[in-house]
Amino acid sequence: MRIAVLRRGAAVLAFAAAVAVLLGAATAARADDPVVPAVPVWKLSTYLSPGWDRSFKCDLVEEMSSAPRVVVFGGSRALRMDPGTIRKLTGLRAFNAAFHNGKPEDAWAFTNWLLSRKPDQPPNVIWCVQATTFADVPMAAGLILDQRLSQWFPPELIAAETARATSEPEHDLLHGRRYGADGMMLWNGYDTKRQKGNTIQRAIRHYLDPQMLAVAGNRQIPHHTRAQEYFEKTIELLNQHGVKPLIVIMPYQPTVLSKFLSVGWGAKERGLHRYLRAVSHRCDFKVLDLLHISTFGGNPDWFYDGAHLTAANSRLLIRYCVRQAPGCFRVSAVPPASARAVAPPAYRPVPEETAIPADQLE
Repeated sequence: MRIAVLRRGAAVLAFAAAVAVLLGAATAARADDPVVPAVPVWKLSTYLSPGWDRSFKCDLVEEMSSAPRVVVFGGSRALRMDPGTIRKLTGLRAFNAAFHNGKPEDAWAFTNWLLSRKPDQPPNVIWCVQATTFADVPMAAGLILDQRLSQWFPPELIAAETARATSEPEHDLLHGRRYGADGMMLWNGYDTKRQKGNTIQRAIRHYLDPQMLAVAGNRQIPHHTRAQEYFEKTIELLNQHGVKPLIVIMPYQPTVLSKFLSVGWGAKERGLHRYLRAVSHRCDFKVLDLLHISTFGGNPDWFYDGAHLTAANSRLLIRYCVRQAPGCFRVSAVPPASARAVAPPAYRPVPEETAIPADQLE
């Protein structure tokens, strides 16, 4: 009888524990909750955090069973770069660390954070850039407010950016968006519009508005920017760990590229190439110019608008990159102890572009 009672009591306790787990999983989670959610981060229905997509992707990495050996950096145009395709072609686990309006400051902080977690497993890098990558804009709130990333910047820079970062309204990252566990964007507003019948032709007409063409034709070329300093420091850091990054100049939809070039976009492209050539004398990296989709066999219909590739086009681009730059996907053999420390650039105030919407700089 005593054994039967104990067994019944154990069953009740087990049932109560199971209910508690289920209730915990069903509870709406905040990214800054001290309790780790029972549901994997990428499966959450809401994600509220001042650090927005920067914090979200740090959380994804923390849930990975092993460190990524290939990381994709860039802005929103790189969000569909498929880590699964990279792994299939290289055998290396990959992670998409592209962000909305991603800048070199993001790559600097994320690389340092990854190295702090696994110093003996430095990631190879595919870095997606365009002519406007190196213009200075206000730093993303996640770089300022998430200590995992903010620790890699001078305190003076964090102090200068904090008031603006803390004043930004908090938005649910997963409202209308879905990501994979590997950081890849699976669904966002572009997909919703396409599902509702928006065609690539209509999207291009909307994309080529007067404001966009004015930005394309303003012939402004970044010089001595903070973004350039952090780009060079990140390349130096990766080189110290035996990594040769692959820099990919991202494509535009052919109709849009033709229109851009007709209003003076070529000046920006030439400025980008001059800058990369100058940096190549000090740092080791490979550049693939994929501005024209014909270079990698891209499909002109596989865009969401004039600049943002679908996953299908991104996979074609990845296959070309792996074929053309196999040396950028070799696991580093440099011992962590032999890698020289790389300090961040010294803080200096810089003018930040705030008049142009971030999407138009991507």
